[in-house]
Amino acid sequence: MFVPFAIGIWIASKYQIAISNTLILWLLPAILFSLIFIYFFLFSYRLRWVFGLLLSVLLLVAGTQNTYFRNPSLDKLHLLNDTSTYIAYFARITEPPLEREKSIRIQLEMMAVSDGSKLHKRTGRLIGYLSLDDSLKLPVYGQIIKFSNPPVVVPASLNPDQFDYETYLNRNNIYHQVFLKPNDWINEGMGYINPLFGFSYKLRDYLLHSMKSNHLEGETFGVAAAILLGYDDQLPAYLRQGYTAAGAMHVLTVSGLHVGIVFLFFQFLLGFLRKGKISSSFKTVLLILLIWFYALLTGLSPSVLRAALMLTFILLAKMFNRKGYVINSMAASAFILLVMNPSTLFHIGFQLSYIAVLGIVLFQKPIYNLLFVKNKLLNYVWEITSVAIAAQMATTPLVLHYFNQFPTYFLLGNLILVPLSFVVIVAGMALLITSFIPFIANYLGWVTSGLIYLMNYVILWIEQLPAAVLHNIYLSAFETSLLFILLLTILLVFNERKREWIFPGLFIVLFVFSSFAWRAVNHQKQSALVIYGINKHTAIDMIFGKEHVLIGDSAMSVDTFNIGFNLQKHWVKRGLSTKPDWIEIQESYRSYFVHKSGPVLKFLDKTIIIWNRESQQKYNCKEGELKADILLVSGNTKESLHQLIPCFQPSLIVIDLSVPIFQAIKWKERANEMGIQLYDIREKGAYFWSEE
Repeated sequence: MFVPFAIGIWIASKYQIAISNTLILWLLPAILFSLIFIYFFLFSYRLRWVFGLLLSVLLLVAGTQNTYFRNPSLDKLHLLNDTSTYIAYFARITEPPLEREKSIRIQLEMMAVSDGSKLHKRTGRLIGYLSLDDSLKLPVYGQIIKFSNPPVVVPASLNPDQFDYETYLNRNNIYHQVFLKPNDWINEGMGYINPLFGFSYKLRDYLLHSMKSNHLEGETFGVAAAILLGYDDQLPAYLRQGYTAAGAMHVLTVSGLHVGIVFLFFQFLLGFLRKGKISSSFKTVLLILLIWFYALLTGLSPSVLRAALMLTFILLAKMFNRKGYVINSMAASAFILLVMNPSTLFHIGFQLSYIAVLGIVLFQKPIYNLLFVKNKLLNYVWEITSVAIAAQMATTPLVLHYFNQFPTYFLLGNLILVPLSFVVIVAGMALLITSFIPFIANYLGWVTSGLIYLMNYVILWIEQLPAAVLHNIYLSAFETSLLFILLLTILLVFNERKREWIFPGLFIVLFVFSSFAWRAVNHQKQSALVIYGINKHTAIDMIFGKEHVLIGDSAMSVDTFNIGFNLQKHWVKRGLSTKPDWIEIQESYRSYFVHKSGPVLKFLDKTIIIWNRESQQKYNCKEGELKADILLVSGNTKESLHQLIPCFQPSLIVIDLSVPIFQAIKWKERANEMGIQLYDIREKGAYFWSEE
């Protein structure tokens, strides 16, 4: 049921199509009638494929329709379908505010708009960004705020292969954002509060305060809050990077591992209820409620939902004396999550969580059986190792595709950190439960803090080991699919003893390496000019083979976040160094494919003029001196096209994101008057030219 339903979701999301209502009215009843008729009158072992085929078609259609009809374009009241500007907007806070480095982020649900005379209902979710000056009067969950700034559609990514923040938000049903200064908004009182969510937010705040009050401070608090409650907003970036490098990010973020440990913890506490059918059933119901409350407390991430649903199925099956099959439980939980929210299919956490568990179910036992260990302690070590290998085997294609890196010492990290995290979670949960008993909570706080300090020490030690992380590995979506097929052939050969799959597996390996070789050859032949779209910065990339030179302003050279977020994935895809030759805009530079002198830049047979305020002041423009292919306008530069056209006769004018909007408008208006082609990166994305 899961597979055709998921395929239907993928089709609807990728191609934005749905089956017409008229066809649905005929198709669905026809399929349902056929299924009922076959099941009761014609069902036989020989014709089982007919029933399966019809059911799959039905589920595929259901997946397509379930996805398509959630599209906000079909909702007439959605803010996406209303481009009008209003005097006031009213929205409800749907989550507690999160304080970031430069702003405070809030999630809002639109309720109404005002045109000055009356209110009009509007729907839609949006992200709001408040100034840090607002921290003293922050709104709380459920409050309604009134603001005058019109929400804007979340902009598309401007650079090639950049993280697509717009799509990420859209898949969470968020299409707009609004930036509010302290005087741009006011509280309008309380709106609807979900009692369950309201209680969980208050409890989480109380538990976070309890941790701080019991010796968990600084980085130990950040890790404890992330591991125990899924609250990672105060987690230092270097620790996040360290856990990733050790291949132990699943230890840091609340996932199935944590849900399982919490389940075992509460199962132990409720051990006295195991006698008698009624007390045993009561214990099962209580455990299910506790698991789901913990899932709610930690934010209901896809991996937590998967674990909570699977545990629910297992506990209910045990209560009713029914045998379960893990893969069926996985598929059932995934099916339920996709029915509730089809876009969950595209969440990286959802994909990694299910594939990791599937890998453990399918590969752990065959790997474990490769060695027979008599010693109990060594056998336990080998068991943990086999689990880590199985999970890593299954998730490696996705990890390489999404993150372009591989943790070399993942076995060492998991061998130390999984048992240690078990102790940390148990000690931490005991601390939270006894937080109202000062003496005990104080002692448990010291213990938990010490254990987390040890975890962090191990993580940072592993990160410092030689070649701890293999960086800049690119894997296309097609190659990722081939590696998953290869894993399936390995399973068939070694687990199912189907030797006929050896040659298809070898053929896939050959095909993957051929794809790598073909890409490497293309990398050697590439030549391209890219002018990136980076807020308030200028960045010009000249690519020749596997070498490239980046020209940018001095402020950007130290902005590692902007470089990593906007450019790194594109460089990895093209086989380029993530540390290119860096040239400041005013510097002169010469190589065998780039020559820069003053504002004049020559790349292969292209001439680019970088026109900024300094160029305006220092460069004496002479009529007919140069024939420029591109005139790049940079910074807060006054419009002077009437002077530049006779000098440079540019074929194209490009405006980057360092140009203020009001100046960009002036340049566009004058270019339009003079009939000159102009490319605005703010509107069209990065400018790209290639000889390929």
